Amino acid sequence: MASQTIDILCSQCGTFIVRYKKKGSGQLIRLYLDMIKEPDFISRLKSFSSKSDLQVLACINCGNRVGLPSIHGGDRLAYRMIKGSFRRKRGN
Repeated sequence: MASQTIDILCSQCGTFIVRYKKKGSGQLIRLYLDMIKEPDFISRLKSFSSKSDLQVLACINCGNRVGLPSIHGGDRLAYRMIKGSFRRKRGN
């Protein structure tokens, strides 16, 4: 399964939100915390152990909600992405 780095941008204002290492092709349904590469303050969320510790993932510029905290596979923290609230672009 090939992986690629993608940048997630706000669909309303175009502001960079996160850089993510995505495995496989297809839609982006959830962002797993352990696969977020940048920015540093978001990548530090990897130390959280509970869904209730996470805040909603939102654009720092306009406040557009992009992802909601979730747990997948029993214990893997992630953000469930809100369709239409973000754009993805191939990263570096």
